[in-house]
Amino acid sequence: MSDIRSKVHESFEDMISWRRDFHRHPELSNEEFRTSDKIEELLRSFGCDSVERPRPTGVVALIKGEKPGGCVALRADIDALPVTENTGLAFSSENEGVMHACGHDTHAAMLLCAAKVLCGMRSELQGTVKLIFQPAEEKAPNGGAKPLIEAGVLENPTVDAIMALHISPGGPKVGSFSVYNGIATTAFDLYNIEVNGQTAHGSQPHRGHDAILAASQFVVTAQQIVARRINPVKTAIVSVGLINGGEAVNIIPSHVRMEMVCRTYGEEAREIIRDQIMKIAHGIEEYSECRLDVEHIEGYSSVENDPRLISIADEAVTEELGEGYMDYLDEPLSFSEDFGRYGQAAGVPSLFMLLNAGYLGIAPYSLHDSRCTFQEEALEYGVTAMVATAKKILSKLPKAGSGS
Repeated sequence: MSDIRSKVHESFEDMISWRRDFHRHPELSNEEFRTSDKIEELLRSFGCDSVERPRPTGVVALIKGEKPGGCVALRADIDALPVTENTGLAFSSENEGVMHACGHDTHAAMLLCAAKVLCGMRSELQGTVKLIFQPAEEKAPNGGAKPLIEAGVLENPTVDAIMALHISPGGPKVGSFSVYNGIATTAFDLYNIEVNGQTAHGSQPHRGHDAILAASQFVVTAQQIVARRINPVKTAIVSVGLINGGEAVNIIPSHVRMEMVCRTYGEEAREIIRDQIMKIAHGIEEYSECRLDVEHIEGYSSVENDPRLISIADEAVTEELGEGYMDYLDEPLSFSEDFGRYGQAAGVPSLFMLLNAGYLGIAPYSLHDSRCTFQEEALEYGVTAMVATAKKILSKLPKAGSGS
């Protein structure tokens, strides 16, 4: 067993107790007060160099190495979901209707364990490790990363690279890591469209401005964005999922409300969609004489994995755990993740990997499912990878003075 893994193993039972405590007491986005209090208390007990609460339910800590260098951040999300648990676990949620169905209890516990181990490794660290316990990852479209970034979490010291793990049920091998080289998750934006026309009797349509007809033209034309404006090798989705309008079958409708979601991999297609939606809305306004008010709500950015960080992680994982623990995905992930804010949105080189954690019972249930479970032994592998990768990033990507 490697030196780092041995240190992680020594704290394994503590980590499991923290995980189970968080699991019993899940808290929804921006309500993680008990969770944050416990995290802060433990970080202070480990001897972190500083522990702060830049947001009411967010905790950030620093561990300064004895050697000068840069700063690498490790991020864990800590909020739960409005799901009624159905796992049958002995430590099931005691908060009715709330569950850590996305595994954020394991993320918080792993980062706490990493903090404890790293506090005992200062002599080996070339720079500073910043620990970010982020609330409200599940609070789409705004999320918890943006307010933390606005509060300066990527500064003082400046973060040179950032890493996160996300636990995943099933997988090729318990304790292995799945990673995609490049843009790994979708970005998404929401659009709320209000169409306002003029009512008229159905027998005299020329006296009105038909909001439903204008809305229909918008829906059909919006599909042409992907068909004719997006590079065919790029993935993009434009979906109108909600339409409400009309008053009676014999009345020309004066109002329609639509809600639309657009998903892309990366920023290029995302910007094209934004531009085209506004142009389409303006064009339909001119033709239909209805007014189209478009509200754009920016969602999460894509997570883009830095190839050099992937290489460093591969080297660190192989050194600590052996061959066969890095699984390279052929396709990117179909979901969105607030972690993208730190990378594409804030410009910090980032690394996002899935920790394959198996399952308990007869079948793996997906994240967000009330029956989702994991094998806790995977957490030891996750912490080992985080600590080893953070240490190696600092040794390979130092920036003089930024971590002092």
